[in-house]
Amino acid sequence: MSSPEILDQRLLEQLCRQIDRKKYATTYLFTEGESEKKKALAAAFAKALNCTALTFQIHCDCTACRRIDSGNYPDVKWYGMDEEANSIKIEEVRDFQNWLNLKPFESKVKVFIFNGAERLTADSQHALLKSLEEPPPGNVIILLVPHAKSIFDTIASRSVEIKIPSFASKAIRDILIHEGAGREEAEFLARWSQGSLSRSREGRSQKWFNKKNEWLDQLEKDPVSFLENFSSASRDEIARVFDFLIEWVRDILVCQAAGNSEGLIHMDRFKLLESLSSRKDFESAQELFEALSEIRKSLDDYANQKLALTQAEILWERFSK
Repeated sequence: MSSPEILDQRLLEQLCRQIDRKKYATTYLFTEGESEKKKALAAAFAKALNCTALTFQIHCDCTACRRIDSGNYPDVKWYGMDEEANSIKIEEVRDFQNWLNLKPFESKVKVFIFNGAERLTADSQHALLKSLEEPPPGNVIILLVPHAKSIFDTIASRSVEIKIPSFASKAIRDILIHEGAGREEAEFLARWSQGSLSRSREGRSQKWFNKKNEWLDQLEKDPVSFLENFSSASRDEIARVFDFLIEWVRDILVCQAAGNSEGLIHMDRFKLLESLSSRKDFESAQELFEALSEIRKSLDDYANQKLALTQAEILWERFSK
């Protein structure tokens, strides 16, 4: 069962109105957004299509909804749930085709959900297309993909696309708090993740909140020594350092422009940002931001790592004076 923060209530209401009007499609593409959010909406839609209560609610306790939640309902089938697998092979599509032609066992509508449908092989997509051309009534097929172009145009053109928005920062914060994170850590990770729940969870597992504060303390005390610590680091680690520096300077600029903590990533360090903003002029901070961004871009083009760090040392030392 998905938490209300993960499930997109607005899109679910839109799909429920289609059910009420009996105007729902046979094939849907759920695109964009994160996999977890798409799966939550697909599961909720399957429940809404088959709910036996007078009025569907996301936490409905009817037998059908409970069994769909538990994965023990014969008329809701999931494919591609092994997310480590590189492809969804034609055997799974053939299983789908066998079930597609059967009448529902218990439900009003059979629902077939292909998780990560962009992993369908070419043969699998050709086979799926044949089933989508004239599907028997009483079936709904949901394909979860990053983008409509992730799958054959001939499949996408036969589907209704539902674009899943990114998570709001507040939703990510609330989910992380529910999962045991402290409020300051959850707030930072939610802002830092740029709408990605998976990125925020990865940051939490890596204790990034504590690490970035250690880095900030070192940077404030002695920026040159801080950067010299990474002289033997990997390219990926150095790129992460530059991302951190760029985010920090970006926060200085935001603090200078707005004068408050709204829009900051490092809101927990607002007092330090406020102090820096009062001591540094906007133009020098902007120049530093642009210079660091250029160096960060050069790292992606395989620029010399030690030279990149040396340039950053010179820039930051000049900025700190």
